[in-house]
Amino acid sequence: MPTPIVLPELGAGDAVVSVSSWFVAVGERVEAGDWVVEVQLPGTTFDVSAPIAGVVARKEKLVGATIRTGEVLGWLET
Repeated sequence: MPTPIVLPELGAGDAVVSVSSWFVAVGERVEAGDWVVEVQLPGTTFDVSAPIAGVVARKEKLVGATIRTGEVLGWLET
């Protein structure tokens, strides 16, 4: 079953952030805790990590996309 990569609460309230970089490609294997995507907040960046070990199955949000806390950035398959 696919596992979502979700944008966590960043302590910026209800701020909209944007995807600035993906560190991995679709089909690439990652370990739990590996950084997979970078998002940009006003004045800073934040790296989102993989919640589980697996293979990147799909990217929901591409570079430049805006996203809010709790939205899915991509999917991992075990």
